[in-house]
Amino acid sequence: MSVPGPLHSWMQRRRWAMRRGGGAWQSPPSMVLRLLFPVLVLVLLTSLEGGNAARWGSGSAVDDGALTSGDLVPTLNAETFNSSLLAAPANWALVEFYANWCPACKKYKPHFERVARLFTGPNRVHEGVVYFAKVDCADQASQKLCERFSIRYYPSLLWALPPVLAISSRSAKIQSPLEEITNAQTAEALLEQINKRIGKSFSLSDATTEDGKASGTNTSEPLQMPASLHDVEEATAQAFKIIVDEKMLISDNRGSFVQFLMLLVVHHPSERCRKGSANLLVNLAELWPAGQVPTAAFLDHPLCGSGLPRNFWVSCRGERRGYSCGLWLLFHSLSVRVADSESAAAFSAIHSFVEHFFNCQECQQHFLEMISRKRDVIASQEDLVLWLWHAHNEVNMRLAKEEEVSKIWNPNYPKVVWPTRQQCSECRVVASVEKASSTEEPEWAVKAVYKFLKDWYGASLLTFPDTIHEGVESEGQIAVSRGGDESGRNGSSAVRNIAAVAILLASCGFGLVALWWRMQQKKRKAAYSSCCYAYGRRRRRRI
Repeated sequence: MSVPGPLHSWMQRRRWAMRRGGGAWQSPPSMVLRLLFPVLVLVLLTSLEGGNAARWGSGSAVDDGALTSGDLVPTLNAETFNSSLLAAPANWALVEFYANWCPACKKYKPHFERVARLFTGPNRVHEGVVYFAKVDCADQASQKLCERFSIRYYPSLLWALPPVLAISSRSAKIQSPLEEITNAQTAEALLEQINKRIGKSFSLSDATTEDGKASGTNTSEPLQMPASLHDVEEATAQAFKIIVDEKMLISDNRGSFVQFLMLLVVHHPSERCRKGSANLLVNLAELWPAGQVPTAAFLDHPLCGSGLPRNFWVSCRGERRGYSCGLWLLFHSLSVRVADSESAAAFSAIHSFVEHFFNCQECQQHFLEMISRKRDVIASQEDLVLWLWHAHNEVNMRLAKEEEVSKIWNPNYPKVVWPTRQQCSECRVVASVEKASSTEEPEWAVKAVYKFLKDWYGASLLTFPDTIHEGVESEGQIAVSRGGDESGRNGSSAVRNIAAVAILLASCGFGLVALWWRMQQKKRKAAYSSCCYAYGRRRRRRI
């Protein structure tokens, strides 16, 4: 319905008077919405992007990175790299560093994924053997990661144990434990390089049979992880922490503790553990006076330096392994370093440690029972090294029988007699090579075994220069806390908080605009009704 001419003129004059008299300026709501809408849309998009980043950075499981429906191999970046590799469900890791603009990388992608298909994805044949990942160095989020590994050309392939890749870097100044794979331009050549490193004969034609086993390969030989100094240090630091936390130190076992500490001071393979043990031993009279309880300074003493234990494993990673596996590594690495004249004392120190400070009752009883059956005197390094090796194999055979009965085992880390043929082909007498399996021992060439053990736990012990850990940690590229990436989690949490606040502000903004619009409508309606009423009265008076 149209407004009469006189009324329309009167309303226009009233609006003008309100404006001149200081009345509220009623700007059109549509103008406000046009101004606020782009800002609110931008806030919401930022919130959603932050939410996605938080999802990729959170969680303790293996991060799939930027894994799209068309990608078989996860793409990692600086935020997800460490946590993904620390949680990788495989014995080895292979990471491709590439650039999305590189023609050679695009050409190589199908070859890399053809090999990866054997080890990862829904149709994988050899599960738990190699973890495949890739890093796009052209992505800004990955550039510091590529600098950390000194990537100079694309594609570059780095091979190592997954935790080694997570805690390491590569520099011309230090010796790196990482290995670069070259001469692998095709899928066949890449698989050949992998087989050479793990002692297998996998083929690109391998497939899974009906019983779930891989066809075309011999998978009876388990993969063996090289012994690492990292795990020897970790076991030492965790042992001291457990002893302190569980209040095992009393006057009756003070002598056993001192005896084991002296063994660490002289023969521990880690320099910082030797120094920390020596410092504790020198100050023991003040830190733990005879007949008293240890002081607070004793309890806080870093036996292997600050930052340990790190709470993750390299050689001893895997379910039902960890600390007990680390203790075996510690004992073996000590045994190959003692002199003949010290072997009996070292044997006694290990015996006392297990008896007083290893409170797994069943494990302790089995170990002490093996010692009680020892009739010959430990008179040389060879005696000590071989006795520990026999004891370790006896434990493995007992656990293998238990796993066979219970049907509960870890296929990636089966309990077997060792060294395996893959580790030492000369260690078994030829006539016994085909002798059965994990539950019985073959006939050993003892001298060859002794030589192998001295090298495996001595010169070939996998080591990491201290500068690797210090350099990586100082740059903020890794913050390991019980197998996770703490910095990634903190960053993701901050992003989530910002996203939540942004969404809240956007919602409040829309609510305020809607309230303001509603109030203006009511005012206009009231003003229009008042004008119509006044106009009607004036009209009636004239009549």
